[in-house]
Amino acid sequence: MKTTLKSFSLIILLTCFSASELFAGGYQLNLFGQRQIGMAHTGTGLALDYATISMNPGGMSFVDGNGLLFGTSATFLNTTFRTGPDLLPVLPGEIEEKTIRNVRTPFSVYAGFDTGLNGLKAGLGVYTPYGNSIEWDDNWLYRGLLTNISLSAIYIQPTVSYQLSERLSVGAGLIYAIGSVNLQRNPDIDLSQLGIPNPVPLEIELDGTTTAFGYNVGVYYQHNSAFSVGVSYRSRINMDLDGGDAIFTLPETVPEAAAQQLFPEGNTFDASLPLPAVLSIGTGIRASDVMRLAIDFNLTFWSAYESLAFDFETNTPALQDSDEPRNFRDSFSLRVGAEYDATSRLQLRLGTYIDQSPVSRGFITPETPDVHRYGITAGLGFELIENLDLNASLLFITSFEREQNIQNASAEGTPSVVPIGKFQTNAFIPGVSVGYRF
Repeated sequence: MKTTLKSFSLIILLTCFSASELFAGGYQLNLFGQRQIGMAHTGTGLALDYATISMNPGGMSFVDGNGLLFGTSATFLNTTFRTGPDLLPVLPGEIEEKTIRNVRTPFSVYAGFDTGLNGLKAGLGVYTPYGNSIEWDDNWLYRGLLTNISLSAIYIQPTVSYQLSERLSVGAGLIYAIGSVNLQRNPDIDLSQLGIPNPVPLEIELDGTTTAFGYNVGVYYQHNSAFSVGVSYRSRINMDLDGGDAIFTLPETVPEAAAQQLFPEGNTFDASLPLPAVLSIGTGIRASDVMRLAIDFNLTFWSAYESLAFDFETNTPALQDSDEPRNFRDSFSLRVGAEYDATSRLQLRLGTYIDQSPVSRGFITPETPDVHRYGITAGLGFELIENLDLNASLLFITSFEREQNIQNASAEGTPSVVPIGKFQTNAFIPGVSVGYRF
């Protein structure tokens, strides 16, 4: 039996996980530009190309000429979950579960132009700051919490930048955010009230889209040819949805009338998920004619994500409103990168960073198996022909194993909604872009 349910719970549950599993704390991605990725995602205080539209709109005034930039990355990631009798005494032995590897391709497109007005530049950025794909085996230990989740958030950002003086510029962009999500889970439910003695499997698939608005502002200061600094702020965006589609599938042994009563068609669902604000401070240092260094500090205001709540228009004994605490913490990342001109046409890049998890023990879920991450990046740029550049990057992310025990969950009141065990995540992310200057 299948029944359709309006629900945005997936955008929440989905976004709840995020790239969270991927490249930055929580559910954000930091894959804005290939040149910047090769330098550990730095660029707030060093205007390298038109990817600065997303990283610091104020820096766009210091990018020479007009340009187009197209880029994409391929994400290969793996999360391992381990548990055993030492953490769950009811288990007969050690259990190890791994996510099923799949590939996602977050992308970016940028364009920047001189307007003809003194000191004013205009540009457009289309990029994916949030996104994720994670899949567990359909029969893994915590399949009732999650088996598959896929999230994509695309930002479309028209931007202007004005150079106030020879050294100082400001910029601002309006963000139109488009979010889509698909979530699947396979809980066992108790239908003893229907005379069915044993729990039966319920397959749930939630799917939906929504839109919202935000903004991105920045200031850029070029002190001299050797030193620059920038500050940017990307606003919080609340992703609200009143509708979406959900399919509930019960075994054919469950009477159709009873299934319809438990999961009525035409029900509606309200939920909200914050995409938190990000404050970035960065500096650029031109150590020599052929060497550039960059340092970025990012503060993400994850404390906006306090709970995951679902409000159904019609409730049944099997379908109740819920309000689960998340209590994320504000978190930071520190990034250091370098770029070296090996020849007049070839650039080499290296970088490293640390990224703090916003998720406390007791709140680690299959959607957000979040851990502190450590990244190493490399990249190169090559001028194919005059004004046509190819850039490539390679990002490796690793983490230490993080444990969540029953004491952590009990202290937070979450033992029924989080896995008990140990998590570890690794990721391997190559990327490429092509840029044209004119």
